[in-house]
Amino acid sequence: MKKVLIIISISCSLLSSSIDKIFGSAAFQNEKPDTTFITYPEKFEFFIPQKHAYHQILTMKIFMSQALYDGKLKRRDNGESKVFLNYDQALDVIRKIDNLTMGIPKIIYVTGWQYNGHDSKYPAWFEGNVRLKRPGDTNSLESLRWLMKEAYRYNTTVSLHINMFDTYDDSPLWDKYVKNDIIAKNADGSLRACEWGWPISYAQEWKTGFTQKRIDTLCALLPIQKAGTIHIDAFHSWPPVPVFEPNGNYHADLTKKGPISPFLKFTLEDETEAQRNIFRYWSSKGIDVTSEGVDFLRITAFEGYQPMAWWYGGLKNYLKWPASYYCGGQDNSEWGKLFGTSMHGEDIVKNDYQTLAGFKEQFCLKTVVWYYLNRLKRLYLLNSKDYKAVQYSDDVRTFLSKNQYRVTQGNVTLVENDDMLIPALWLSKMSLIAYSKKGYENKLWELPKDWSNIKRVRLSRISADGRSQQEIKKTESGKLSLTLGRDEMLLIEKK
Repeated sequence: MKKVLIIISISCSLLSSSIDKIFGSAAFQNEKPDTTFITYPEKFEFFIPQKHAYHQILTMKIFMSQALYDGKLKRRDNGESKVFLNYDQALDVIRKIDNLTMGIPKIIYVTGWQYNGHDSKYPAWFEGNVRLKRPGDTNSLESLRWLMKEAYRYNTTVSLHINMFDTYDDSPLWDKYVKNDIIAKNADGSLRACEWGWPISYAQEWKTGFTQKRIDTLCALLPIQKAGTIHIDAFHSWPPVPVFEPNGNYHADLTKKGPISPFLKFTLEDETEAQRNIFRYWSSKGIDVTSEGVDFLRITAFEGYQPMAWWYGGLKNYLKWPASYYCGGQDNSEWGKLFGTSMHGEDIVKNDYQTLAGFKEQFCLKTVVWYYLNRLKRLYLLNSKDYKAVQYSDDVRTFLSKNQYRVTQGNVTLVENDDMLIPALWLSKMSLIAYSKKGYENKLWELPKDWSNIKRVRLSRISADGRSQQEIKKTESGKLSLTLGRDEMLLIEKK
């Protein structure tokens, strides 16, 4: 049944006149913003079953290794591999992340686990990068199976980052895929090289049964069905095409929308339907598919099939779907502030896997807020030239202007720019997280309403090594005075 989204946009003077009371910003009290009321259908139904609730899971990648290549455009590996983490180090990173996130549910996709590393020898998936294996293990896949098993101790599901679109001419499957016309060809029958190798015709691979064989083989090698999720990179419906400039550099033309393989008779719609078949086939094995984007280089967002995108954004998407149906991922725009954005974390681990510098900031100021907002119902959006705001259920509001970002619940401030005191809703015990990017002294926070009768709280400092108790503090009339250092994170529990 076709879903209908109702969005009513009006100029609402009644709501805008109360902006000073709601957000405490007198400079905006005479604004008359456009108001958009959001009404979703009562129930969004997935076309295929979903195993994980991505709007309540920190979904990340860990970059293990990169396959190196020669030239501007990759066509094959040059045999070298740049290693960022081995499997022993990856588990230690997962342990540290679990400490920093206080056990929030996590999915981590390992990138660069195969052959010589990331983007190596596609479309084959059948060997691990030997440089990553643990001493004493028979091969790298045995080490990867070990990592997937051990990670559950740290509230983490580990699965794979793969690619189903690109191919390279040093792949073990190259000759077979060329012979069966799976690799894209121009109308004259010549191979169609694009930005990253040569693209696959999803429709032809599905028709010949090679899609199913690839997926079956991977599931036999690794416990992906237990993980119940996989990330497909660059799951595009048409490829980016390189256009070279006089200086020898190139840019990717993203506008060549059309059949992947003009030599074949498949239309863009045929290729898109084959992608749906791929979603369905993974789902038949109990595996969700997440991907890189929403509708980038695609004619559809695959809503009802894909529940999460690594990159998410655009106001229309927040208005179209609740987070429980389709979410990110990271959104660096202003809408990510107002509707919530999670973190990627991949670059943090890649740049400094020992101290994870910057992780606390991104987790607290992005993911914790995103997790909190994703539990609420979106009611309406206020949009003016000087500020934007979103009203949620439970009297929660987000507000963004040039110099101010706030999340409030009634008269209680939960986030103020780079300082926060907000409920940690994934913990079984009633808890708050306090964080400050720059630090402050003796800041008086009003506690959320369900904390109003609590007289004493326990404060624990959070680090990659775990929790260390700091002190027991008394509250006064529902308020708590805190002093935090730069990039300090505290867990606050009822005593």
